[in-house]
Amino acid sequence: MDLIILVYVLLMIAFAKAVGELVTRVSQPAIVGELLAGIVLGPFLLGAVFSGLSDMYTTASEPGKFISDLGDLGMLFLMLYSGLQFSPGALRSSSRLGGSIAVVGMVLPMVLGYFAGVLLGMSGLPLAFLSLAVSVTALPVTLRMLVDLEVMRTETAGTITSAALITDAALMLGLSLILGSTTGPMTPLEATVLSGGFIMFFVLAVAVGRYVVPHVYQLLKWMRTGEAAFAVAIGFAIAFAILAERLGLPTVIGAFIAGLLLRQAGKGLKAWDRVEDILSGVTMGFLAPIFFVLIGFTVDFKIVMNALPMLAVVTLVAIVGKIAGSYVPGRAFGLKDREAMAVGSMMMAKGAMELVFARIALEQGIIDDKLFSVLVLMAFVSTMLAPIMFKFFFNRAVGRGEIKRSAEPAVDLGDADLA
Repeated sequence: MDLIILVYVLLMIAFAKAVGELVTRVSQPAIVGELLAGIVLGPFLLGAVFSGLSDMYTTASEPGKFISDLGDLGMLFLMLYSGLQFSPGALRSSSRLGGSIAVVGMVLPMVLGYFAGVLLGMSGLPLAFLSLAVSVTALPVTLRMLVDLEVMRTETAGTITSAALITDAALMLGLSLILGSTTGPMTPLEATVLSGGFIMFFVLAVAVGRYVVPHVYQLLKWMRTGEAAFAVAIGFAIAFAILAERLGLPTVIGAFIAGLLLRQAGKGLKAWDRVEDILSGVTMGFLAPIFFVLIGFTVDFKIVMNALPMLAVVTLVAIVGKIAGSYVPGRAFGLKDREAMAVGSMMMAKGAMELVFARIALEQGIIDDKLFSVLVLMAFVSTMLAPIMFKFFFNRAVGRGEIKRSAEPAVDLGDADLA
């Protein structure tokens, strides 16, 4: 292996974690710092100074392909790790309020995104992808911010979590339909087949959870070392990723569902603590930073400077649509003004989920470099604003007695350390 590859990988990881650590000191999620690290390390700054570094972020070269493959692996591990962070029971116990916020919070920005895309001259799959992208709430990022802000023991956090869970599940189907349309417009029959595959995948996942996971539990219980249990977990995730791909879905969905099931399989086992430690170190300390830095690499500021109106419109739609789409049903179900604004502020956070699908859409030619760069910067801005606005409205809601801190966690999320 070329020494320059190792040096640059080390530089990517070190810089990403350093900037990520810095931004967490000002109540920002680490993902913001890692994206910023990619922007700084990429063609925008270092690439302009050291032209030889261009090989590191172009897949046409061997070094670039190696680093790109690491990023793809990071994407898979990130979704597996995200699935491990909360219990499937949290989705089953979602309240009517969380469901209403999820539905309106998807529909309103989706409609606004559609009309904004039409005004910007878009059509077809790029327009559909934009409409869905502005509707995303990034669950892993949202959970991380709720944990960092020490508000997980509130009903407000439970509402946000249940709404984000439902939103992610629904948008996975929509994004899968778009990704399945790369060979041409989907006929109603093809859409039905893909939807059927999506449903079949979750039916199989439920069956695996009921009939296979107990055996996985016994296998993990028999194992004495966390390293062996880790190998079982990775094998399980890869098997689900392959199954998802065979049914026409992105592999990352398989990894995500595998994480949900593995959490149930390993719960309470001594070796599982070691598995989570290893996975956390490999994912958050090595592979995920590379993925997010590569996302930052691909932001083309030359293109964005010529697309500032598009960036402004898309960002405004993403922020206003999610806040209004959460605020209205929140107020309708009895939330006070400031608490409803706090919920809406946190629901607008983007991040891992959107960036994963945006990367896939770019690679499959569904969106171009301009729209991809706009979506990455939109995610950057909305994710940066989310904790600031949430903290502002949440503290005022607490001060006015609209929110009371409960003694028990609102949902079973485990001890999360999220991207």
